[in-house]
Amino acid sequence: MNIGIDVGFAYTKAVSGDRSALFPSFVTPTVQSLFSMNHRNAMAIETGGEFFLMGEHAVSIGQGTRKETSAWVGTPEWLALLYGALSELTKSSNFEANAVIGLPLADFENQKRIVLEIIRGKHTFTRKDRAMQHCTVRELRTVPQAWGAVLDQLLTLSGKVQNATLARERYAIIDIGGRNVGYLAVDGLSDIPHESRSTERGAWTVMRAVRMYLVGHYPDLARHKDHAIMDAIIKREIYDGDKRVDLAPIVEPLIDQIGQQIIDTAGQHWGGARTFRQVFVIGGGAHIWGDLIKKVFSHAVVLPEPEMANARGFAKFAAYLADRSE
Repeated sequence: MNIGIDVGFAYTKAVSGDRSALFPSFVTPTVQSLFSMNHRNAMAIETGGEFFLMGEHAVSIGQGTRKETSAWVGTPEWLALLYGALSELTKSSNFEANAVIGLPLADFENQKRIVLEIIRGKHTFTRKDRAMQHCTVRELRTVPQAWGAVLDQLLTLSGKVQNATLARERYAIIDIGGRNVGYLAVDGLSDIPHESRSTERGAWTVMRAVRMYLVGHYPDLARHKDHAIMDAIIKREIYDGDKRVDLAPIVEPLIDQIGQQIIDTAGQHWGGARTFRQVFVIGGGAHIWGDLIKKVFSHAVVLPEPEMANARGFAKFAAYLADRSE
């Protein structure tokens, strides 16, 4: 299997061929409802004698918080998310993988050594209600996350070059994640260090501000987990019992403020970005700020399913590397 994996602070994304996985990066010690009609949807992973519940079901019934520090990479929780992603892509009892894993631009140099040490080789895990799975990671590459957009446009799912223009031109990527916003500049398939950077005011900054608002005005609602509050932000509403609370007056000024910061940061580094052939906008935050970026940078493009663009590009790169090795 050729697999692309992007374990983000907000969501875990993985792609292999035409299969994909997307679920909240929320892990809690496994718990079980006394009665449930949707227990088969639960993603519970056992590995090394430890049990982890993750994804939507963990958000619904688990206890704990999201991780939002770079130190979580390589922890048992982070590894469990990776196993959860693999279990979504295949039910095979034994399989081999060529994997490409994306890491945050700001933490790439520190994290890549950790990931290479713990991911290469053999892994064993069991998903609830399934047989044990054995995975051998034969080849592994780590890639800065925003690079997935370039690889997604450059290659087909089988790893063939489909857009050779990218090898000759300058491209920019704005990757709006939960914790970070990555600004990557690429010229002829090499990134440009002095034109690339990462900031720490992503989409989840809005969530934290709304939580503070709820603490002050609806303290019981502040008990909601981060992913639940983010869902409320997208809908612009939350319920206090059966009473609807309109979040638009709180959310929309915050979105405007952060959107302007994204534009300002890009402008500081790239000017009008006219030296780039195109600006690719990816990440879950592209759904929120993509239209604003396109208004400012007329040659900006929001890639399809922007939250999956990195993982999709990494999977294509894994196929490309496998094809070259053969």
